[in-house]
Amino acid sequence: MIKLSETLYPPFLKWGQYTSQDSENPDTIELKVAETNTFETEFSINVLALIKEKKTWKEYNVKLKNHDSANASFLNQWNRIAKSLHKGDILVLKTWLGTSKNGRKIRRYSLEKL
Repeated sequence: MIKLSETLYPPFLKWGQYTSQDSENPDTIELKVAETNTFETEFSINVLALIKEKKTWKEYNVKLKNHDSANASFLNQWNRIAKSLHKGDILVLKTWLGTSKNGRKIRRYSLEKL
């Protein structure tokens, strides 16, 4: 049975499925811009994008920054290139789990326009 919320809104991209801990061999995600403007929920700042899965594009809400997190790297990178983005542009997002200054795990990002 499909929940009503699943039919009205695209799912959120789950970062837990990206497990690389090597900056030289990060997880790579192809994004197609669906909207350039961000939107906020109770928990995060997000953007609507299409993610390439196998050979098809699937719509997702992508978290750029959780409100309770100090890690604004992805949001900052998005904001830097958002001015030059248009619907349909393709981006490559590389992500891996690194170590913070405090010695804790932190998600790192590298966002590039193709």
